[in-house]
Amino acid sequence: MSGIPADIALIYSTGPTMLGICLNWGFMGILLVQLYYYQEHFRDDRTAVQVLVYGLALLDVLQTVMVTADAFHWFVYGFGNMTQLDETFLNSWDVPVIDAVVSLVVQTFYCWRIYFLCKTRVLPALIVAVSMTQCVAGIYTGVRAHQLGHLSLIRTETVPQTIWLVGGAVADVAIAGVLTWGLVRQRSTTLPSGAVRSTISRIIRLVVETNTLTASVAVIALALFWGLPKHGTLVVPPTAIMGKLYTNSLIALLNNRLRDRQPQTAHGMQSLHLPNSSSQNHSSQHGHGLSDGVKIHVVREMDLTFEPAVLAKMQVSLLQAFIYFSCSGGDVLTPLRSPWHDHRRN
Repeated sequence: MSGIPADIALIYSTGPTMLGICLNWGFMGILLVQLYYYQEHFRDDRTAVQVLVYGLALLDVLQTVMVTADAFHWFVYGFGNMTQLDETFLNSWDVPVIDAVVSLVVQTFYCWRIYFLCKTRVLPALIVAVSMTQCVAGIYTGVRAHQLGHLSLIRTETVPQTIWLVGGAVADVAIAGVLTWGLVRQRSTTLPSGAVRSTISRIIRLVVETNTLTASVAVIALALFWGLPKHGTLVVPPTAIMGKLYTNSLIALLNNRLRDRQPQTAHGMQSLHLPNSSSQNHSSQHGHGLSDGVKIHVVREMDLTFEPAVLAKMQVSLLQAFIYFSCSGGDVLTPLRSPWHDHRRN
């Protein structure tokens, strides 16, 4: 053990590397919970949305497997080997490349929702262009890191890594801003319903929080990269969780729809009083009677659990139809009349 320097955590940045690995495992656990929640409650989503969710999850599982292989390469098989600690191994692929691809897919999904909500192609196209730029820069960063072969040389590739991190942050901020603007505009033009406004406000808050979080992580990574150029691996902890943050944010937004789909039931009670005459007639017909008037409580239960097709007709605006059915493929036609009476009649 005498060959291991005392300041190994600073010289070879083993501390940031190990922290990034642990964070990646932790966010993988959060993602598994999100996936279970999604699978249990949204099995009727469109095939394209399910492919999106499970495809992103598969990429994140692949990343975690590769990060675990990196951990064994550096801290198990190469324990005490200073040269092996500086090798990139699979890190050049599992962090920048997979993160860049995941962020592109998630940001494109948000752009699709912007187009659906705002009915414009210009803003989504510009955001997708920025997202594709950061994706190409991230892939190039991974390729160059693999060619260099040493973690200590990561700081030499300043241009592609800067474009990758800045592009991701700009795209996230733009998505949050445009979606917020579109939702606020819809909230101001919709009917004055407290439930509708509350739902829109909750979606606005969730969109801003998730996109701000991913943008902040990219900014932190960029600040560490430029502020401490002698310790290039300090960017590992924030970049190791970027892909998982994007996937968790997307699935959290989809799972949030459950609050608007909770079944409701209504109960009613009605009292009926049977007088003595009725009791006597009843006893003369059936051979037994009641000595006094009887009050009978009739409990009626009305099930107000609505199927997606019924819920679609109950929307008071196209915005609510977008909230409920943009991912489940429901009927988003504007209702001609309220289905409440139709449902009760049935």
